[in-house]
Amino acid sequence: FTGEIELLSHEGRQHAVRNLGGAKEGETSVELVTSGGLGGKVVFPDEREPDELSLANRETFLLRGRTLADFINKTKTEKWKALVDILGLGNIESLRQDLQQARNELRKLAKAADEDVGAARRALGGEGTVLSEEAVVKQIQGFCANLGIPQPRSLDDVVDPSWVRDAVGNLAAVSPGNRESLGAEIRSLERPHGDEAVLEHWKSLVEGERATELPKVSLLREAKTLLETAGSDGSCPLCGQKVDISELSSRIASRLTSLLETSRELEGAAEKMNALVDQLTLAEQRRSRIRQEAAKLSLELPTLPASPRSALSDAIEARRAPDVAAVESYLEALARWDEEARTAMGGPTPSTTREQQLVLLATLCEHVKLWRASEDRARRATAASSLADRVFDAYQDRQKQDLTELLQKISRRVAEIYAGLHPGENLSSVGIEPWTAKGVELAIDFYGTRQRPPHGVLSESHLNSLAIALFLAMAETFNEKLGFLVLDDVINSFDLEHRGQLAEMLARDFSSWQLILLTHDHQFFEQTVRRAPSWRRLELTSWSYGEGPRTSAYDPSSIIGAARSRLAAGDANGAATKARRALEEQLQEVCQALRARLPFRRGAANDRRELGELFAGVRRALKDTAKPFLNELDGLLRGLEADVQATLNVEAHASSTRSGASEVAAALARIEELDSKWSCPHCSTRVWYKGTPDASRCKCGRSVFPPPSA
Repeated sequence: FTGEIELLSHEGRQHAVRNLGGAKEGETSVELVTSGGLGGKVVFPDEREPDELSLANRETFLLRGRTLADFINKTKTEKWKALVDILGLGNIESLRQDLQQARNELRKLAKAADEDVGAARRALGGEGTVLSEEAVVKQIQGFCANLGIPQPRSLDDVVDPSWVRDAVGNLAAVSPGNRESLGAEIRSLERPHGDEAVLEHWKSLVEGERATELPKVSLLREAKTLLETAGSDGSCPLCGQKVDISELSSRIASRLTSLLETSRELEGAAEKMNALVDQLTLAEQRRSRIRQEAAKLSLELPTLPASPRSALSDAIEARRAPDVAAVESYLEALARWDEEARTAMGGPTPSTTREQQLVLLATLCEHVKLWRASEDRARRATAASSLADRVFDAYQDRQKQDLTELLQKISRRVAEIYAGLHPGENLSSVGIEPWTAKGVELAIDFYGTRQRPPHGVLSESHLNSLAIALFLAMAETFNEKLGFLVLDDVINSFDLEHRGQLAEMLARDFSSWQLILLTHDHQFFEQTVRRAPSWRRLELTSWSYGEGPRTSAYDPSSIIGAARSRLAAGDANGAATKARRALEEQLQEVCQALRARLPFRRGAANDRRELGELFAGVRRALKDTAKPFLNELDGLLRGLEADVQATLNVEAHASSTRSGASEVAAALARIEELDSKWSCPHCSTRVWYKGTPDASRCKCGRSVFPPPSA
């Protein structure tokens, strides 16, 4: 449906044959036919538009048995990624990441703008000088008074090109303002502070013994939780050896605290390392811009040295030691570049003292212009960075709130489905809970304790049914367009009772869906067939290279159909065996539905009852709830009891006599007649579809139990 076959994506399978039987020059296609509004034709190569394919990729419709345990056993982060994909939260999460990236970029821009402001201030007032607009105006007014030219009233006059032109005249021909401004910026360049202590501290942390044990944090957390929930019988819950539980708990807590401190220390060091990377990035970007501006003035500045910032980022990401010598070498090369750039910017010197003073005034005006522009950029960058912080925090808070509500909504439905699969087992509050910013975990209340994850208290069968409940709940809650579900062999670890519960739930609660149920398990097949007799059924009996799969069509009672097929083929022995099995299955179903009282059995022996016990159970149940109906069935039941002794048991057990085909056919007819007594002729569902064993009815409501007396 999606255009991809997962099993063929594995190594060694890409060349697998995907279709047989069609002519090479013909069109390869699959046509989907359903009883609802869904259907159509899928052509290969695919001719659908991306919008059509996105529907299948966004909604949940396929669950394979082999993926159940895979999801259950995923880590918390992997579960979150899987939910993001299954629930279609990819765009929401992508937007959060985009907002985070935009915030980080704006933070860098704000920091770069602040550095430009600092450089402009240093060019105007020198190091350590408190700079104000009034002081700068006074300084320029003093220059103008000495030169005998009009004085500016404010900094607005100073940055006005017309005032500068009137005051300085044609001095631009002697010393262009752009060149002076660029030279001033180069003179203000400083070597980035590549704090060697930061590098050495990071190196000591990542190479230290404590850092190598950080992966144990998750293990120790789980061990701590396990010890808190385990019994106090004096044995280790993992290995079973006798230990002092309190001492073991204390040692785990101490070790976990130490590792968490190391983790926090490493995170702090990583922040400082990232700040160093940002500083190197800004230094490189600023000098690269200066080279470009110089090229516009026909000035060639030296080539910038290669930056180690990428290697530093990789070291931070991989938690490995950086090349400290390479960083120091780069900083020294950058300092040499600054000196060479200052030398290259040397220009013609004005010939007179007045011209020199006018050049200084023009340079001062350019510095003021640069200062005002950098102050304006810094204000806008800071405002944008602050806004980005607020937007990101608000979005993340809303995402967290919506995710919590989303998980609670899913959890409520998961709990309902899970309780239906495991009635009376006292397992409650099943759900999905957030765990850290980017993690989720499955949880369950188990006899007064919250188990998260539930692996320590649930069997594989229970875990798989929890995954099925989660899948069905998500499909029910979030599928908007696709009205069908595919369940592919999902009951491998289910026992017989829970298979029946799943079949019952699918037939009852998902009747409005188009379900495609695939299974290798014949008992589950029969359970579903009996609970959903109106479903279409198909059995794949064999496969050949030349002809592909072969099927065996099933009539409403599949085992009886198989018995009739054997009888038609002349195999009376096989037909009788199948007939006996059909009768056993039918009587077991009736006893379960009517809650018949049967002798107590333990374990699997409960499913291996003699037919005599089942007949007696049906009679007792009908005697209590529908005595007239029992009287009506009495002749049929007696006939079937005789069939068992005279015909069906003869073929099922060693005997010197044999039954004829006519006798087996008569027994089959009586079994079919009894089967019809429990089904509605209008909707084909059982008369106990809804209600209680004392009073129930079929799906359409036209057949009831007990049936009305004649």
